[in-house]
Amino acid sequence: MKIGNLRKQIALQAEQQTPDGAGGYALAWTTLATVWADISPATGREVYTAGHLEGRVTHKVTIRWRSDITITTDMRLLYNARTFNIRAVMNQDEANQYATLLVEEGTAT
Repeated sequence: MKIGNLRKQIALQAEQQTPDGAGGYALAWTTLATVWADISPATGREVYTAGHLEGRVTHKVTIRWRSDITITTDMRLLYNARTFNIRAVMNQDEANQYATLLVEEGTAT
C-alpha cells in the first residue's frame, strides 16, 4: 500500500452508554480518532427486509495500524455524510502496519 492512497479522512466511532438518571442509559456515538484512509467499493446487493427491498453496499477501508485503539465490529466509521458499520477487521500480513476494515453501508445496525 502506498501511503499516498490514504486520501480520505474518516472518523472511527464507538458507542458509549451514558446514565439517564432513571436507572437506565442512553446510547451515543463518540469519535475515538480521525484518520486517513483508502476506501474502495467491494460489493453491492439488494436484500428483502421487513417487507421492502434494501440496498447494501460493502467497502474495503484501509488505514494505518493503530496500537492505541482496538477496532471491533461494534464500531462504525463516518466518511462525509455516510455511515459505515464495521463487519470485519484484518491486520494486513500480521505486520501491524495497516488495518483493513470490511464495512457495510445502508443498514441500521
